[in-house]
This record gives sequence, structure tokens and C-alpha cells, in this order.
Amino acid sequence: MEDDGRERSSFVIGLIENRAKEVGVAAFDLRLASLHLSQYIETSSSYQNTKTLLHFYDPMVIIVSPNKLAPDGMVGVSELVDRFYFAVKKVVMARSCFDDTKGAVLIKNLAAKEPSALGLDTYYKQYYLCLAAAAATIKWYFQT
Repeated sequence: MEDDGRERSSFVIGLIENRAKEVGVAAFDLRLASLHLSQYIETSSSYQNTKTLLHFYDPMVIIVSPNKLAPDGMVGVSELVDRFYFAVKKVVMARSCFDDTKGAVLIKNLAAKEPSALGLDTYYKQYYLCLAAAAATIKWYFQT
């Protein structure tokens, strides 16, 4: 327990974005061994959608790819973590760790008794960012 009486978070978050302002999120709950995937277009230059998700999950670790300039003057997810979540452990993993193909395979192998039930067979190209975030998050977990 933390000093304020709250239970310590058990979430590890993987974050990645593309030039089209889409963000992929993989939230891995270490306590329950569950994986929550989200992918959305970040409509706010202040990354309000991403901030809301990070606030909800209250992660103990945030995994991002190396810094790069974000499109249209947006701060970028790595910079967002530096500015607003400096008390959370930030892990920078190589862009190559954010591999959507590996993410889809991992999800199929680890999570689904029937992969077709996830819709990955048809939609994995549409949801490549959250699958890439899942790949990096799972890779981080198995390295620690």
C-alpha cells in the first residue's frame, strides 16, 4: 500500500504513435495477467485522450519508443510522459520492439483460444499500433 492508502498500480503501459496522430496503447495488468488494447486518433494537441487513459490506468511503468518530433507541433507521447508522468518509470525501447506482426502473433498465442474471436484475422492491419504497443509491452515483461 502507498502512504495515501491507495493500492499500488499493477499496470504497465506501452504507447506508440504514428504521423497521422493515431496512438496505440497496450495496458498490461501484471496482477490479473490481462491486456487492454486501445487505438484512437489523438484529436487534441495536448494529448487529452492519452492523458485520460494514463490517468485511468495509473501505470507503474510506461514504455515508449525513442523521442522523435511529433506531427503538427504536437508534443509526442514520449515528451508527454516526460512532462506529466515524470514520477512514473519510463522505459525507452527500440522502435523495432514495437512490431505489430509480432504483437498479433503474441496475442493469438497467449490470449486467445480461438484467434478468430478476437477479429485479428481481419482487422490486424487496422489496429497495428495497439498490436505494436502490445509486442513491446510483452517483450519488456519477459525481459524483466
